[in-house]
Amino acid sequence: MSNIEVTYYSSVKEVSEDVFSDVSCENTFYFTRDFLYAFELANPKIEYHYLVLSQNNTTISLAILQGMSVAIDNAQEHLPFSERIARSLQCYISARNVHTIVCGNVFLSGNYGVIIKEGIAQEPIYSTIAQMIQTVQTKKKASVFFFKDFVDQDLSVVSEVEKHQFQSLVVEPNMRLKIRTTWIDFDQYKATLKSKYRVKVNKADKKSSALTVKSFEAEDIDTYRNQLQQLYSNITDRALFKTIDLEIETYRLLKIRFRESVLINTYWYENRMVGFATAFKVNNRLDAHFIGIDYMCNKELSIYPRILNDYVRLGIEMKVEEINFGRTSSEIKSTLGAIPENLTCYVRHRRTVANLFFKPLVRQIKMKPYKQHTPFKK
Repeated sequence: MSNIEVTYYSSVKEVSEDVFSDVSCENTFYFTRDFLYAFELANPKIEYHYLVLSQNNTTISLAILQGMSVAIDNAQEHLPFSERIARSLQCYISARNVHTIVCGNVFLSGNYGVIIKEGIAQEPIYSTIAQMIQTVQTKKKASVFFFKDFVDQDLSVVSEVEKHQFQSLVVEPNMRLKIRTTWIDFDQYKATLKSKYRVKVNKADKKSSALTVKSFEAEDIDTYRNQLQQLYSNITDRALFKTIDLEIETYRLLKIRFRESVLINTYWYENRMVGFATAFKVNNRLDAHFIGIDYMCNKELSIYPRILNDYVRLGIEMKVEEINFGRTSSEIKSTLGAIPENLTCYVRHRRTVANLFFKPLVRQIKMKPYKQHTPFKK
């Protein structure tokens, strides 16, 4: 494929409705115009860019880019070797903060950066974007470029970007749980667990029995936005790689537009909000999204394990086929029956000479190993 034309836009509102129709965005929740605009409108600290690729006056692809600074939390101590390498990499690039352009959505786990019209060869699309991403004009010149997150079956196509000096990087997997049709309720799910895993599930429910769960609507999010933002920050402040926090306003806007697909449960103890959990229902899948926790009472009340249990409950109640728990805390999610879906990113430094040193450092970054449990009976 040749003669691909690329048009830049700095707001999704500038992109024609025809573009979204041509590449069938209406069939993919995370690429719908309203979904993208909610993130853009609520998170002004991020620079958004949209690349429309066309050929012969026909739209063939849409790429979503986000520009932001990435930092490492220096408060963490006793980092394992792989994370020390990550810190060295960060320092090598540009001290404490690195301005980065990401092809994808940093607030989602998965490949939500490129959508391609059905029947179009994908390799030239990724090759074109790999070249164009480095020419995008941002307020602060970007040093690092990312493509995120690709499952194994996509790699034969996406690896085309390696011809443009991008280096592959394996990141934490998505943890996915297939919902069995025989699980009519949570009790039937528990009945399929081995004894010790059923005990863990029951223990989490028992320790968290003092919690009250309330479902939030858009107006509730507006009322409690400060508490929600703080609980969410409790999570992100512990991250090694620190990007820009998601603004809670995002959920309010999404709830207004996609009320049935956006789920927000809050957890209360003695009239105080101590946690929340969000999720998106996408076709026959439930995607767990961000959570927030008050760590002062997390251990005592087993808030996080209860949230995970409730995701399973919700998935069964909604009769979805699968729950995507997302990344992080892979081991505890595996105790519920989730299995990993490998994800690979591609990264490069702007400067060719710097990229020569950048590549071997990237290769040494390894994800922290964890034990994959097999909780179900034979």
